[in-house]
Amino acid sequence: MTWSKIAMAGGLALLFSTTSSLAEVQLRMVGAWAPGFSPTAEIGKNFMENVNRLGEGKVKINYLGADDILPPLDQPEALVNGVFDVWFGAPNYWAGVVPGGDVTELSPARIPDGGPGSEIYEFLVKAFAAKGVRYLGHAAGDVGVGSHYMVTTFPVSSIDDLSGKPVRVTPLSRHFVQAAKAESVTLPPAEIFLALDRGTVRAMTWPIADAFTRYGWQDVTKYMIDQPMYRSGGGLAMNLDKWDSLEPDVQEILLKAVGETQEFAQTWFADNQAEQVDLMKKAGMEVVALSPEEAKRWNDTAVSALWDYYGTIYSGEQIAQIKAMFDAAAAQ
Repeated sequence: MTWSKIAMAGGLALLFSTTSSLAEVQLRMVGAWAPGFSPTAEIGKNFMENVNRLGEGKVKINYLGADDILPPLDQPEALVNGVFDVWFGAPNYWAGVVPGGDVTELSPARIPDGGPGSEIYEFLVKAFAAKGVRYLGHAAGDVGVGSHYMVTTFPVSSIDDLSGKPVRVTPLSRHFVQAAKAESVTLPPAEIFLALDRGTVRAMTWPIADAFTRYGWQDVTKYMIDQPMYRSGGGLAMNLDKWDSLEPDVQEILLKAVGETQEFAQTWFADNQAEQVDLMKKAGMEVVALSPEEAKRWNDTAVSALWDYYGTIYSGEQIAQIKAMFDAAAAQ
């Protein structure tokens, strides 16, 4: 994919956009997924709509495209380089550019980063700025809603049942899967169905709220383990130079839009998760509740595995600081 496609998309967006004044700032947005199929893509769409409503006449976001513009994992670096201005996608897609920038996956707060102005939010703003990015926000469901879940083709009553099994993972969930002594397998979503059908993998992790049944996976899996792990949701970010070029009142519009999108996400993911679980059950899948003891083991393993990974990025003092900021955000 060449940058010329982005330039052409951006030029057309600007050409056909209606502006109420010559001073209206035009921002180009690219996302990891196209709105429509992926419910998580609605985070980017909602943010754009909020900005365009709140900033009418001052600032407008123009959506250019998703993976038809650039592969999702290439988008963060392109944002840093100013190829476009605004981005939405999975928070963990930043792992290669801002190591530890997805630490809010472990947040106990209703809004994972506490929202603009919180301590953990400002911590992330500083971390991303060091890499040329303006962190805007992490929008997700409440704790345990819209999260990553384990789905299997075999019965599970304990984390021990995962041992030795091939499990399709995301970059985020591989730490848990490896800690559970399972075999982590990386596959793009388009290859998961066939791998499950053939038994190449026997389980997978996925944020159930994000279109699980639209991929048809309910036809090749049998059990959903009702034990949420990481927060998932959608991340929002902006090129730092472009952010710095904005007038303070325009920056405030963007931050207000972030807050509105984070509130929108709470209900949005709850509704989508409920819908997906209902469709999974109708397809014959079983939702498995672990015993209290096994649920604790599962959760403890998931949390400690990811903290161990972040411990390779942050110092012990920084980890303690992050946990304290999480507690403060959760108490709001």
